[in-house]
Amino acid sequence: MSASSKNFDVIWTRKRRQSFELENEVRELRRQLATRETTNAALEWPILTPAAPSEARISEAAVSSVSGASGVSPDPKESSRVPGLTTQPVIDQPQAPRRSIITIPRARKLGNVELSVEEIDELYLIYILHYHPYLPFLDPSTSLHEYYESSELLFWSIISVAARRLQSHPTLLPKLARSVTDYLWKTLRSIPYSLRAVQSLVILCTWPFPTSSSTADPTYMLAGMMVQIGTQMGLHRALNAEDFVKVPLHLSVYEYSEWVKTWEACNIVAQSVSVGCGLPATIQMHDWSLTVAPESTMSSPHDIALRWHLRIEQFRYRVSQALTSNALDPAGFMSARERLSLYRLLNASLVDLEREAINMTPITRYYLAAARLHVHSFYLFDEPSVDGYSDRIVVLYQTAYSLIEQCLEMDNQESGFFHYCPFFCYQVFVSAAFIILKVMMNGYFEKLLDIEAGKRLLDAAISSLRKMSVANNDLPGRLSDVIGFFCTLPDPRVISGDSVDDLRLRVRNRLSMSIVYDSLWEWRKHFQSDGGDNENSEETQDKLMIPNYAHFR
Repeated sequence: MSASSKNFDVIWTRKRRQSFELENEVRELRRQLATRETTNAALEWPILTPAAPSEARISEAAVSSVSGASGVSPDPKESSRVPGLTTQPVIDQPQAPRRSIITIPRARKLGNVELSVEEIDELYLIYILHYHPYLPFLDPSTSLHEYYESSELLFWSIISVAARRLQSHPTLLPKLARSVTDYLWKTLRSIPYSLRAVQSLVILCTWPFPTSSSTADPTYMLAGMMVQIGTQMGLHRALNAEDFVKVPLHLSVYEYSEWVKTWEACNIVAQSVSVGCGLPATIQMHDWSLTVAPESTMSSPHDIALRWHLRIEQFRYRVSQALTSNALDPAGFMSARERLSLYRLLNASLVDLEREAINMTPITRYYLAAARLHVHSFYLFDEPSVDGYSDRIVVLYQTAYSLIEQCLEMDNQESGFFHYCPFFCYQVFVSAAFIILKVMMNGYFEKLLDIEAGKRLLDAAISSLRKMSVANNDLPGRLSDVIGFFCTLPDPRVISGDSVDDLRLRVRNRLSMSIVYDSLWEWRKHFQSDGGDNENSEETQDKLMIPNYAHFR
């Protein structure tokens, strides 16, 4: 047989197989359609796999209560209307959910990245199992192929997060970083925005692409844009969504729930990013719409976890606002006497939160531990002469110690905390590590602490930061090197001195993250030449294989 005949046979066989697969797919879709029409011809349920979101199948009483109170209608086409009114009358009856478009799974391509249907399904499963629990605002019952039909950016954002630890395709994340970032900026240039665009920003701000320079990281800016876009769309007033558009808009119960959860996620992420960067918040935590959650939006454990996360971030927002609202102080700090009173009130509020969350998930308990560290980190701004200063610093050390231990315990479980946690969790973790380092190395406090246990914990923290690292030379990897460098210095007093007065921070304007930037300032100063020659300083750092501090400013 000639070579051309063999090639023809191969091509013919491949086409025949593709035709057979397509016929099977069409036959399956017809079977699903026939089944739906036979079993329930009166209802317009979606004929997709997976099935329609469970939240849409609510009781008649729940629909009536939400619809009557807020104007939210299960179906705008069937609801009774009065001309000139933007809300639905209480007498509206529940209708069937809107029909969804039939979505046929297909391979997808962006730039030089092409994924098969099997790869897409695998990546979505990774996202739902490992990343979704940290910020459960999306509906897991909606397939990734359905998300693609409504927003390509959201689709590729989810794919990018799931690809962070994909060992079978190690080049996928670097390829996506370039293509998805370009697509993001293209989307942000296109007005008006959609709910899916906001959801994409939520995901990309929670798990940003790895970078070696915090000055080049756009996450804080994107978080601000996320909140502004959501506000402009009216996410903060989902009860009156029509006030923000020019055409009639009546949200179904499921859509209303989706708006509420997306707005909650916006505020959670914006506050978390602000704390992690040590910068002012760009959110509206005092917004009344965040204080009342309709029961129809909290129908699953994930919804409850999201609401708890929001409450914790609201608390952290109050902490920052309460302790740094003095216009007469250069850094905004309240007076020493006022701070002591505020510490007592804030700690009491935190204890109440922890008491309510006794049966919560490990992730929620971690967020509570991060909130406690946020409060206690402000103890470093107190004057050593103020009563109880040493006791508060010891409490801060114990809080940081406990948080690191809790993270290690979570990572030892099946969850794999260090592999999948959001970037703002890394920022809190590195803050705790620097607190352990600075307090433990101080000549005064080393007499009050178990130094050997602290050193072992710090070694574990360094290893954990390297475990968090997603790409070579990214921020978690760099910061682990900085902490490791301080641990190996012959003189441990370099970072925090001998006396209790030496523990005071020089950097005082980065809120609870000031300890990180203060330590990096000390690290940078260690490599500066006596003449202050930056070029010589950089050459010295390169010889010692230590990253340049400019990347962390």
